Amino acid sequence: MFSLDLLLALIPITIMLGMVAGDMDNMMYQVQDTVFRGSMDRVAFDTMDTLLETSGTPTNWEETGNPSVAGLATPDSSGTPLEGTIDTNKLTSLTESDVQNLLGEDYGFFFKVSSLKTNNILINLTSNSTVSESLGTSTSSANDVVRIERVALYSHFKIVSSAKDLYRYTGTPRVYSYPPNPFQTNKHYLQVYDYWVVVVNKGYNSATVNINSVSVVDQHDFNGENTRFKTIIKKVDSSILANETSLIDNPVDVRGTSNPGDSLDVYIVQVPKGTPESDVNVNSAVPQKVRVELYIWNK
Repeated sequence: MFSLDLLLALIPITIMLGMVAGDMDNMMYQVQDTVFRGSMDRVAFDTMDTLLETSGTPTNWEETGNPSVAGLATPDSSGTPLEGTIDTNKLTSLTESDVQNLLGEDYGFFFKVSSLKTNNILINLTSNSTVSESLGTSTSSANDVVRIERVALYSHFKIVSSAKDLYRYTGTPRVYSYPPNPFQTNKHYLQVYDYWVVVVNKGYNSATVNINSVSVVDQHDFNGENTRFKTIIKKVDSSILANETSLIDNPVDVRGTSNPGDSLDVYIVQVPKGTPESDVNVNSAVPQKVRVELYIWNK
């Protein structure tokens, strides 16, 4: 009886072992797929966290173009990254190799930043120094893709120097130093950015705005007697600005004449190369919400 009971018990066990052995390949595939998928998820999340929650190493890596770790968060005055923000200079300096270094060589990727309101794609600078709408390659041939999306704050244009509420000229040129002035440029910056001077005139009869002692605004554009409020936009000739390998100051001074109570605002605005004049204005420097997307897959 004991032998018969044992034999009957072994029959279902044998059947189960046979079914497991027959399905072993499929089970192993599912286990491997789960492991690889979990690994990709972790790499994608870690990469996005590094980009949006750190300013990179070194913090000013966009000035040298050689980061050990690339991060896009805008640093505050103490160098602490403002999580969920994107620095204009860092984004335009980001290259494919910078993102690839974060991911590792086992993954392909596609990265883009677009306006949350209009869905327009923002400009990035690729690793071969040509302007492109995105970084990375197409995902059309990938079988399994991990997609990460975040919302961040980004200023499409950057005010690199400003002088606000300048009042009546008293005989000495107004040389201002905040924030920050003199602004700095080098060869890399002049390849990537254009610079515009935006003047909001509130009654000045005439004024001059000089960069490196060269006039960048015609004083006859002010004409304060005929117009109370006027915005003047002028593109700065790149030959006026510092064009060396290292960053060099570009001193700015403003002077003018007006009636009592009139005032003047002057902004030096840094914009991506090729930006049309119609898009250049002070409001474009106000941070806007953007969608940051990262797609990765196994190579």
